[in-house]
Amino acid sequence: MIWLVGVVGASAQWLVYELRFTPEEDSVNFSFYTGGYVVVPAQGGPASIVLTTEEGGRFYAVAESSGKYFVAANASVKKAVFAAAALTGSGQAFYTASGHMNRSLLLSGQEGSRSWRVAEVLSGRLLAADDESATGPAPDGSLGVVGSALISGVLREDLTANASAAFSNQNAVIAYVIELLEKYGYTPDTGSLPAPAISSAEAAVIDASLFPVELQGQEPVKP
Repeated sequence: MIWLVGVVGASAQWLVYELRFTPEEDSVNFSFYTGGYVVVPAQGGPASIVLTTEEGGRFYAVAESSGKYFVAANASVKKAVFAAAALTGSGQAFYTASGHMNRSLLLSGQEGSRSWRVAEVLSGRLLAADDESATGPAPDGSLGVVGSALISGVLREDLTANASAAFSNQNAVIAYVIELLEKYGYTPDTGSLPAPAISSAEAAVIDASLFPVELQGQEPVKP
């Protein structure tokens, strides 16, 4: 996938959503990651993603994206929106997920505390297609990809609070999420971007207990 890195000012506070992808049955030759984490500035701006899968092992892929997080509103409704597009050779994928901004969340950051209206839950769809003109048919004769997956997301208030209190830039939050994943045995997938570097002070706030065992299915890897 081709992704672009966004830059957000040092005063930003962060929201971290945990995503799950559920492929739809009418997809053809389509496979995708099973979940992921999206990091967005609470005030809106560029979205960064770490995708995860447990198929064939535990893997993650860093995808600092060309996606955006913003608010769509009119006189009767106000929704938080995450949207992104990705290109991989001849393949294309589009993500859209949104949720009603139904609660207030107080976040403490390096420049003080602020209350934000947030969506506790996101839902949407991933659409993907690839004519596979660059690779040709698979050994079994199959060719081309078309597929979709339902996206469900939940605001991780624990990760959100820690990220907002400890980190001033988006790359550091992504590195924080990756460190947590690695404590549960996840390793970089082929094609993943390198994990952003963080300082020893930023690394000191990482606590593997923030990843619930019931979600990840195993205890943290012992150092």
